[in-house]
Amino acid sequence: MSTPRASLYKQLLTPALHRRFTGAAAFILILCHVEAVLIGEKSSFFWSWFPIGPTGIRTLLLFISALSVFVLRVAQLHIGARTTASPAETFTKYLFRLNTAQTLAWYFFSAWWFSEVYMWSAPASANLSWVSEGRAWERKKLNERPMYLRSVFFMLAVLQSGTHLYFDYDKVTLPLMKTKTESSSERPQKKEDPIMQLRASLPLLAWNIGLRSVCMSIFGPLVYALFIRNTAWNCSLYFAALVWDLPASQLSYIPPYHISLLIRSLTSGLLLVTLWECANVLFGAYVAQEPLKKEQPFTSASKDPNGSLLNGLKGKREVVRTFSFWELVYICQRFDARRKAIFSDIDRSSGSMWNQVMTLCLDNVLSISNRITAFQNPSTSAAPPQQKITIETLPPISAPLRQENIFTDPPPPSTRREKIESSVGTIAKSYGQSPQPAKPLKFLENQRAEGQKYIGTARQKFLTQGQQKPFSSSGLLAQYNEYLMRFLRTPVGYPFRRTFRRRVCTVVLGTPYSELNPLVNSINTLSALAVASLKEDNYGKVAKDLPLLIRAFVSITSSIEGFVSSLPAHWTDVEFSESDRKVEEVDLIVGSLKAGLKDMIGAFGKYATELGMGEGEISTARRVAGMEDSD
Repeated sequence: MSTPRASLYKQLLTPALHRRFTGAAAFILILCHVEAVLIGEKSSFFWSWFPIGPTGIRTLLLFISALSVFVLRVAQLHIGARTTASPAETFTKYLFRLNTAQTLAWYFFSAWWFSEVYMWSAPASANLSWVSEGRAWERKKLNERPMYLRSVFFMLAVLQSGTHLYFDYDKVTLPLMKTKTESSSERPQKKEDPIMQLRASLPLLAWNIGLRSVCMSIFGPLVYALFIRNTAWNCSLYFAALVWDLPASQLSYIPPYHISLLIRSLTSGLLLVTLWECANVLFGAYVAQEPLKKEQPFTSASKDPNGSLLNGLKGKREVVRTFSFWELVYICQRFDARRKAIFSDIDRSSGSMWNQVMTLCLDNVLSISNRITAFQNPSTSAAPPQQKITIETLPPISAPLRQENIFTDPPPPSTRREKIESSVGTIAKSYGQSPQPAKPLKFLENQRAEGQKYIGTARQKFLTQGQQKPFSSSGLLAQYNEYLMRFLRTPVGYPFRRTFRRRVCTVVLGTPYSELNPLVNSINTLSALAVASLKEDNYGKVAKDLPLLIRAFVSITSSIEGFVSSLPAHWTDVEFSESDRKVEEVDLIVGSLKAGLKDMIGAFGKYATELGMGEGEISTARRVAGMEDSD
């Protein structure tokens, strides 16, 4: 009987992400309705909030501004944190990319769209129209008040884009179960509801929104007057002249900084930043929900659940691989029927389900040792030498080249024929050659030596031994190093520090983004399946591979601990201390490995000899896992 065709894991993940996108959008739509009520006219209490009417139209228009943030997040979504050796490397590596321009473009569009909706919704008393009517006998003239307000929105877009890129808003943080040292079989806790997450983050969110808005209301007028005002006036005048008959009026010397306009810029900026920040928080919270649909794994809806899961584990895209490994560890720890199906699925053309899962998880974990080896021995990670290609050439038409040293003087001619050839050759080579000039640098060298002699004499005569020391080459180098260390300790020098934590994470977790989630989930999957196989593996497939798993866990744990303990601090890490060797992400991986070792040794320790492991290997594994000899 042929196995039903498995659905691609991406085909199962995409609808789930769409549903989460819709959930986040629904909450943002409510927020947009609240803001639509706040910015609208209050002439009628009922129509000021009733959704079917002008307020509803404003709500939908404001939602477009928030939707642009969602589009940006979907386009640049990634799971792992950025891994670079220093903040300066992060800046040079991630700033000059298409994603930076895309972030600016979407926030600029969102700010422009919000500004147009806000201007349209503002009452006439706000005086935010493009032109000022003036008195009956005066001609229309360009109004600078909306020009300033639009400039504030665009400045907020630049500030928000910088914040988005600096704090890496594109990253979605997935929950990780920290494995207990006494038991790794604890089920992962259910993640908090996205609305509750938003509620918990409200204090920090309110602080960031308020700080950004207040700073813009303080420094915005100065930036506008110095850098934006003339350009904004000329552009606005050009577009306004296409619609209205305006005189070519000159820009006034005093900007329109009325107190009412400054307050309006503060409140409107507060609403815009609130929309952006809430959209970012809700998007991350909804996407980071468990890989479940109706309390069942995503792949349960497939005709071939195991095949779809394998398709995701073998995927190339980071999001697909991360969610598939996350779902796998959930299956191993929470869904007994699906876990048993992994042991019983042995008829696949590419190998049994257990064998493929073990291979993929081990490859994932062994990549840590490979990266450590490549870092410690960079020559071995270079490209392999190309195969030597032999090309047939034409037969030689002259004598082979001389193999002896060609810079030594030739032996003197001994025969009469050789003496004649030597004399003729010397005469022939003398034609066409100019006489050898004297060395042009000899005079300069003599002057330099004499100058150094006079300087040394003056130094000995006028300076003491202690005063002469700073002018020596070693003294100058020491001063240079001291100034460099002082610079690195300042806030300006901080971006150039290659801290110990960053360097370790770059090697252990991988680049350009951290693979912490797939690594921990792979370790927990292998240990959970190995322990469960003692009762559920009817074919004994796992027992044959258990020595391989234990040896791999021991090797990787020793490799990581040896690397972290022996890696010297970089010379730019001026504030390094031995306590910095404890890196949280690396400790989480090592803790998962040790917990897995404890569980496997505890379950199979008495069968170790029958499985092909010696007493020495078991003793080493127990020592690496931190188990007492009496256990």
